[in-house]
Amino acid sequence: MDITFVIPFFFSNVFLPVSNSTPNSTPSSDITTKLSLTAINTTSQLPLKLTGTNYPSWRAQFTSLLIGYELLGYVDGYWLLNLSASNHFQLYYCSSLHFTCIPALVLSGQLLNAIFSSVSENVMPLVATADTSREAWSTLARLFANRSRTRVMQLKETLTSSQRGTRSFSEFLQSVKSIADELALIDTPLTNDDLTLHILNGLGDEFHDIVGPIRARESSLSFEELHDLLIGYEADLK
Repeated sequence: MDITFVIPFFFSNVFLPVSNSTPNSTPSSDITTKLSLTAINTTSQLPLKLTGTNYPSWRAQFTSLLIGYELLGYVDGYWLLNLSASNHFQLYYCSSLHFTCIPALVLSGQLLNAIFSSVSENVMPLVATADTSREAWSTLARLFANRSRTRVMQLKETLTSSQRGTRSFSEFLQSVKSIADELALIDTPLTNDDLTLHILNGLGDEFHDIVGPIRARESSLSFEELHDLLIGYEADLK
């Protein structure tokens, strides 16, 4: 089922405190205009649901969306350090460029709903008691960060022991690249030289004719360049 939530699109943001003597008041009408709203469809824009094993990919997907709408501060704590339903004054999230404002707690609730909508049924109970988007985001990071570090070790071990075997060059290269891509998602990217060494080490001694010249190069090869060289070499062998 498609779930759509609506958030304001802002270019800059400011917190405006409202006196606690008038808790139900809003920013004065001379700086408040009709909100410009952008609809976000969680099914199409957040297609990957969080499970117990894909936190790095899910986080990359959600973070890119938040950055695109300049709302990352609403989950990483920058704008929500002390935001809660029990605040003695109401905070407003505003665009100083467009003079539009929305209660900060309302926007946090919309983002919290987006997080709820993008996690699997097994993960949902872990964040069901969260009151703000920041609390839910922090809870997920705390629960899955250690798993991510464990995953890094597993991936590096798999990469070190990877061998081409009977696979084609293309199949072997793509398997190594997929591991490197996942490491990059967990904020542990490989350099071009490291990736090249892992690939060359997995080819076997019978390919020393191509391995030697590549190792002797003074400049690094990108994965695409290495891929083309090895695929061309494989074609010449046939």
